[in-house]
Amino acid sequence: MRNLFLLLLLLISSQESFSQNEIIAEEDIPVLDIIIDSLETEYQNSPRSNIESLPQGTGDYFEIKTNKPEEFILALTNEVELDSLLKNFPNLQIDRDLLVLKNRVEYSNGEQKLQIKSFQIKNNSEHRITIDYTDSLSRENIKFYYTSYTNKKLNSTNIRGFKIKKHFSKVILPEKYADWVSYTDFLVLPNQNLFFNIDSNHNSLYNRQENIIDSLVNYYAVKTHKPKRSKNQEFISFQKSLNDWEKKRSFFADSLFNEDSKFKELLNLSLEYAENEEKSNGELEFFTAELISKKKTLKLMRFNQHVGSCSFDNGPIIQQKRMASLAAQIPNWGVFIKSFLNVMNDQVSRVANSNIASNARKTYIEELSKLNLNIPKLLLGSNLRIDNENQQHYFSDGSKIGKAFSALDEKNQAFFEQTISDLIQDEHVDAFNKLHFYNTLKHYQYFIKDTIKKNEIEQRITKLEEHMPPVLQSRFKNPNKELKDLLREEINELEKFEILDTSIGNIYSYSYGGDCWMAEIRDKEKNSKIIYDLTMPIEDSITPLENFLLRKDSLTNRIKEHDFINKLLSTNSENQLYLKFTGDRSFSNFRNRVLKEMPKKLEKLNYNNAISFYISYPNRKYVRYILLENSNVIMLSIPKDFKIPGYDFEELLTETEENFFSKSYKSFKIFDENGEMLN
Repeated sequence: MRNLFLLLLLLISSQESFSQNEIIAEEDIPVLDIIIDSLETEYQNSPRSNIESLPQGTGDYFEIKTNKPEEFILALTNEVELDSLLKNFPNLQIDRDLLVLKNRVEYSNGEQKLQIKSFQIKNNSEHRITIDYTDSLSRENIKFYYTSYTNKKLNSTNIRGFKIKKHFSKVILPEKYADWVSYTDFLVLPNQNLFFNIDSNHNSLYNRQENIIDSLVNYYAVKTHKPKRSKNQEFISFQKSLNDWEKKRSFFADSLFNEDSKFKELLNLSLEYAENEEKSNGELEFFTAELISKKKTLKLMRFNQHVGSCSFDNGPIIQQKRMASLAAQIPNWGVFIKSFLNVMNDQVSRVANSNIASNARKTYIEELSKLNLNIPKLLLGSNLRIDNENQQHYFSDGSKIGKAFSALDEKNQAFFEQTISDLIQDEHVDAFNKLHFYNTLKHYQYFIKDTIKKNEIEQRITKLEEHMPPVLQSRFKNPNKELKDLLREEINELEKFEILDTSIGNIYSYSYGGDCWMAEIRDKEKNSKIIYDLTMPIEDSITPLENFLLRKDSLTNRIKEHDFINKLLSTNSENQLYLKFTGDRSFSNFRNRVLKEMPKKLEKLNYNNAISFYISYPNRKYVRYILLENSNVIMLSIPKDFKIPGYDFEELLTETEENFFSKSYKSFKIFDENGEMLN
């Protein structure tokens, strides 16, 4: 684990040493502006074509795990209503009346797939299936689409799909929005591929043999005394010496090129080999850019697409920043604008990605604004979602468009806000684009730093929900529609509570693993500090709310009548207690995940009829507890410096678990009803 962590540190820090802060140099702007002027003239003198929305309709989503898949699929084929199947298939999940989108996707290997999907709105889930594309699936009269997977070990088949109610159709977008698309297509040059179509194994980290480029790199390392980490050397010390060496790379390269004939020979042979074999690496690209030709360097980089090893690997972004910078100097507009937009959108190849890592990356929109571009039109045109069967249009990420506009000046921000408001209220715009731009506005609001302005935008967003099409508005008005539909036989009982949060999905936690519905609810009485946190399995059937209702009063009374728990709750007016309930009980030790962490003495206690709960404290801190049947309370994990009346952090702490990224603190202290520590 330690070696892996050090490797990650080395990866990140070495990338930073190769990275530049600025993409566009001031001296490159005049030439780029001339190219922009030429492209904009071409755009202005060209006829406009109709731009169509993506095909969209309405339908119901269904999902089931069954050992009778043939019977279920036959019922679908015979157009049996989904609701009538609930009797024979009691675990059937139905999410009703959705906006459904159909989109054909073509991958880089030429494989074509058909995606059918709906979208998350408030607490209502998104759904998606991907199936092999055939011409027959483009027919308009298809009533359902589904995909299935059989677990032979469990003799169970998972079937997921959509039953279509209103068939898919497109709308022609108004000229105003079509003009955005046209501008984007002229400026971004749809046919421009950044990387050459080469065998994906050419640059694989695996199954590769050393070549002349490796000889060049090794020779350079020896001649320039590149630091090597000694056995006992601290990583930070080694990294400092490596960074110092990196700062002298240009000087070293220039000196060797002029004075060392072997280095020069290896460089020329490596360049010849790279061009013939369509292979490259970062070191050769550096030498070529510094000593031979930027144009040749850019060509080498296009042979050598970097693929990130994890979410936090910035290598692919740094590569495309360098490509954009080189292309600006040459100039090569097609490569420049596409690589720049890829950097802005974080649209690069990685084995894995995450929102946390992506949100931390800059858009560099301030640099693009130095050019004589119509920035709003370019961004909006790449954000519009259109039918794109020829795969020519450049699509930006909505969250990045929002982040980019949040970094522009007030004039551009005001234009952006008003434009989205107009688009959502335009009756000629399709439902999906309205939803997409609504979400873009929410991302924009998230990145706005001014609190007053953030609140103003929030109010604007809320008002715009009233202008959504009915198929969307039903979910904006009812943020928990999906769960209410699932439990519609118990809807009256559910609505007796204040519903704080809901979701349906597959989870793996300390209390349960598998498909389930989840809800956080509380009594509607004023100042209620108890929230019921429900996790209800969807297995052979959908666990009813009734399971909880039958036990609610007894569980609640045990909490309310416990002096020590009341004392914990009263330490701050913001404290709230979340009473966990899973299936048919409060305390659930799924796969022994709770008890296995405890000391042996605690593991042997009686947990029958125990209550699992946690108390949330200000500053997003929370502490988990277990209330035993004998009224003793076990304190589990605690945050740093946590204390309770009568006991400070050191007295509550039993053990500390530490890894490279964080520390966790275990208490495992037992308290009686009066709050006296018993161990």
